Amino acid sequence: MNVCDGGTISGGVTSIPFTNTSTTTSYTITSCKDSNGNTMPGWPSTNPVIPMASGGVNGSHTVVLSVAAISGKEYTYITSPLCPQATNPKIRVS
Repeated sequence: MNVCDGGTISGGVTSIPFTNTSTTTSYTITSCKDSNGNTMPGWPSTNPVIPMASGGVNGSHTVVLSVAAISGKEYTYITSPLCPQATNPKIRVS
């Protein structure tokens, strides 16, 4: 999923592939929490960095979860620097 767009993953997955189309900015995901402020189960303790695109190839990084994603949940994540749109992106688990 594009780091600044968010998207949907399937319940039970243990990794989330992120891409970055920006050729000027790498993004660090500094938190990934549900509406109650709980961190996504299995989210890594080290903030993942999604590198910028280079040489015509999108930047990419796969976030590995230590436990499987739980269906029916939604998590909002915050990037540093903030993505250009007005709202923080979300991960929806189907």
